[in-house]
Order: sequence, then structure tokens, then C-alpha cells
Amino acid sequence: MQLSTILKSLRPIWGKKLLKVEKINISYGIIQVVYDVDFSVEEGECVALLGSNGAGKTTILNTISGVVPLKSGSIIFQGLMCNRSSPSVRYESGIAQVPEGGKIFPFMTVQDNLIMGAACRDEAWKKRDETLEWIYKIFPKLRDRYNQEARLLSGGERQLLVVGRGLMARPRLLMIDEPSLGLAPKVLLEIYETLKVLRDEGMTILLSEQNVTQALKLASRGYVLENGQIILSGASVELLNSAHVKQAYLGL
Repeated sequence: MQLSTILKSLRPIWGKKLLKVEKINISYGIIQVVYDVDFSVEEGECVALLGSNGAGKTTILNTISGVVPLKSGSIIFQGLMCNRSSPSVRYESGIAQVPEGGKIFPFMTVQDNLIMGAACRDEAWKKRDETLEWIYKIFPKLRDRYNQEARLLSGGERQLLVVGRGLMARPRLLMIDEPSLGLAPKVLLEIYETLKVLRDEGMTILLSEQNVTQALKLASRGYVLENGQIILSGASVELLNSAHVKQAYLGL
């Protein structure tokens, strides 16, 4: 089955606004780390959350997934507020997160790692064989190593594996956290070429990234976070030409 056919089957019928984050505040104990953050992601869009380490990007993704609790504000997905929903309910509804750092099950095979991505979502589990073939077409390196223990993969291959595992859930929203972390420049370019395939076929992606240049080449829009607050937002071209972005993130 073609990638575009699978993605069309996942697209919602309630309108273009797939995710809306409204005035969210997040704290770890008494320490507040995210302040009144607003943003949205439309169906079929790739949006980037940009900022240095510690800006709050990962915390926001973890809160959307339900792993980190929300202090105040609203998270609306598919037109429904999910503030109080458990991580498993959000996963079942179509939110999948690809964690930073290529986190894998090291002593399981590549294929078993992938299948784990479908294990907790009924729709994905029923169609796991079909989705697995789709992922092997996108990531032929994983097909070549399907029976190899995941711990033996290179850093770039591990990143492909965690993205593939996220796709096994057949998500409506794929959140990818710091895909460039720890990767050599050549490998990084390969990862982003793969992400471009997903973007061009209409996968809805929320990308958290320190590598501003690569992220804005991939995304149509971006939000710049500093100290837990959005200080800039706009089209990717506008952000790349921003004096602040050039000085703070591009060394220009």
C-alpha cells in the first residue's frame, strides 16, 4: 500500500485544526518551566518548536502526551479537550511521540521494536503487518536488519528505528523530539530526507529541535521558545530571516 493511501485513511473529518494548545503553564513541583504557551498544528502540517536545551520543548511534548501534568491551560486534540486524559487514552486517540536520544529496546530485534509501536493501539495492532511493510519501504535499512538486535544499530539507524516505531501506531499526530541529537552531519541529513518524505505525503508532524536550519527547512511554520515562553512565531522563511534567530541560533 502506498504511503499516501495510508495517511489519507488517518485524516480526521472534524476540520483542519488537529491540535490546539492554549495558554498552557507547566511546573515541576514549585518550579514553573513553561509560561502561557499558545500554538496550533493543522492537519497535514509540519510545525517546529525551536529553542536551545532547557527551553521547554521536550516538556511541552511530554505534556501533550500526558506524561507531564498540566498546571493550567488547555490541550485540544481532534476538537476534544484532553487535559485529564491518561497517556494511554491520548495514544489510542492518535498522538504518538518519538523520544529524543534514539531510545530503543536494545536486546529485542529491530522488527520486534517496531511491532511494539503498534501494541497499545487497537487500530494499529489490527493492521500491524500492513504498516510494517509500509515502514520497510520508507526505511530499507531497517528491512535489511529486521532480525538484528537493536543495540547493534548505528546512531542514525536507531533514530530511524524510533521514528518507524512511532509510525507503527498509525498516528494522526507524530511528535518528534530532537531528531538531530548526537548525530553526525551526514547522518542528520539522511534523517531529514526521510522526514521530508513523510511531510510531503501529508503526515502531521510536531517537531522539537535545536537545529534551527534543518527544522525550518522541513516545517512550514515555527515557534521559538526561550525560558519556557514563545518569543517568536511565524512562517519558516520569516524566522530564518529574523535578526534574533540569525544571531542567537545561526551564529550570524
